[in-house]
Amino acid sequence: MALSLFQNFCILVAIISIILEFVRSSKIQYNSPHIRRFVLGTLGGLIGILLLMSTVPINPQRTIIFDFRFVVMYLSAMYGGFTSSIITSLIIAFYRLSVTGADTIALIVSTSILICGFLIGALSHVKASREKKFLMMNSIVVLSIIIASYLIFDDFILFVLNSLLFTSTTVITSYFICRYIHYTMANIRNYWQLKIDATTDHLTELANAREFENRLEQLFEECRQSDLPISFLMLDLDHFKLINDTYGHQKGDEVLSELAQILIKSCRSHDLVARIGGEEFAIVLPHCPRETALKIARRIRQQIEDHIFCDESSEIRMTVSIGVSSAPYDTDESDKLKRKADQALYRAKDNGRNSVMLAQ
Repeated sequence: MALSLFQNFCILVAIISIILEFVRSSKIQYNSPHIRRFVLGTLGGLIGILLLMSTVPINPQRTIIFDFRFVVMYLSAMYGGFTSSIITSLIIAFYRLSVTGADTIALIVSTSILICGFLIGALSHVKASREKKFLMMNSIVVLSIIIASYLIFDDFILFVLNSLLFTSTTVITSYFICRYIHYTMANIRNYWQLKIDATTDHLTELANAREFENRLEQLFEECRQSDLPISFLMLDLDHFKLINDTYGHQKGDEVLSELAQILIKSCRSHDLVARIGGEEFAIVLPHCPRETALKIARRIRQQIEDHIFCDESSEIRMTVSIGVSSAPYDTDESDKLKRKADQALYRAKDNGRNSVMLAQ
């Protein structure tokens, strides 16, 4: 019995660990909340089915059986809310009826599962601390187990044994697994935050220089293997030092942030936009030929020239110089692609600034 009980517990922990690893690697926590609730509810129901398939008999007559189905229901309600809890309880209750048939015991058990799922799902939206929610939800679970056991067992000893076994193990297991999930989710959030900090410029929220270098090599190799063009824009704000000297560094930071938004809106979703220096920016345009890149660069230059960077007392206007290079037209190496764009940028500055120059 102890081994079967341990196996049932291991099934629960193993599946939860796999789900958490998937969450960590796929950032599913940032998806639509409706999709997340549906997925969590469905997963909870499927886990409940697996646990029911490996139900642990406590006595030789199999009149007392045990599994961790109520733990799954609690977790579904705690982390998925009402919708998730209802989906999980419906799946578990339907499976219970389909396997054993609609006899009296199955109807009692399934009804208790549905009522419990509804109540703890409703409690998940109560504005209270995690500890209070744990106590309230597990109180509902305990009452559901006791009432269902009372209706099923005529023997008082069986009723007490079943109630004590289900309630104690369910509450204890729920507590420790909830702690485990809470600790793991905190680590996942820290992991993604560190990853964002390591690859993102904190001011503009664009890719930083390190991420830019890594992604450029990757995009360049993908385009080379697919025999597709790739273009590169190097941008530098003209006379940006005057903004900092005239209005202060805080206003200069605001100008850079506004500029970043202009660049993002001017590019496609799969383009790479990065801040690689103080007022220097770079844009990688995969699957983009030289002529199209030139049009994009000219459009960006015009948008920045027309844009008004507002200050409380005056209007700030900026211009930008841009160098453009493309592969395989200008080169077939990523380093040379950057170098040629940089050379074109300096020719644009020497040509009076506020201009776009192609690589030579």
